[in-house]
Amino acid sequence: MTNVELVIFDCDGVLVDSESIINRVFADTLTECGFPITYAEVTRLFVGKSVATSIEILQQIYGKPIPSNLLDLNRERGIVAMKEELKAIAGITEILQALTLPKCVASNSSPRHIRFALELTGLLDYFDGKLYSCHHVDRPKPFPDVYLYAASQMGYAPETCLVIEDSVTGVQAGYAAGMTVLGYAPSHSDSSHREDLIAAGAKLVFEDMRQLPSFWGA
Repeated sequence: MTNVELVIFDCDGVLVDSESIINRVFADTLTECGFPITYAEVTRLFVGKSVATSIEILQQIYGKPIPSNLLDLNRERGIVAMKEELKAIAGITEILQALTLPKCVASNSSPRHIRFALELTGLLDYFDGKLYSCHHVDRPKPFPDVYLYAASQMGYAPETCLVIEDSVTGVQAGYAAGMTVLGYAPSHSDSSHREDLIAAGAKLVFEDMRQLPSFWGA
């Protein structure tokens, strides 16, 4: 991967270890509000997807609209839980400190969530305001829009960009953008998830952030 000029990181599950927190809170809130669902089902259905896409899926499953106050309640609970529990992904701080290539974030989360999560974990300053959200484009991942937007804003051609993703949805987006995508699946991930990342377009799957420099030749 000697032609890499820009590294684009997803946020949740790649920079910050937030997926389990977000999924647990969402499952609990939905269940309490009359939309029974398990943590495992939330993980399977919604990881990597935008809030708008998740709501569409829920409405199809239950055949009724999701009340807006449910989202507000879920957001409030999520903020409390993240303040208490959120940590940076193991090894990512060292990687960001050492990385000399230009870098940015491209996520399906809201700009407010991205900034909040990175600030909580001490990672915000590494990106110098270069945070891009699906809220900035017409379509969320798995469409390539946010990745193409990030590359354009940073001034790089898609073929020179390396994407770091942990979800099938995100890998599909990076691949559709014409970028090289690496799938991150920590050691506790099941083998089927790794296979799904490859099937979605990941060039390879790795399990430790400290492996990253060997892939971009740094």
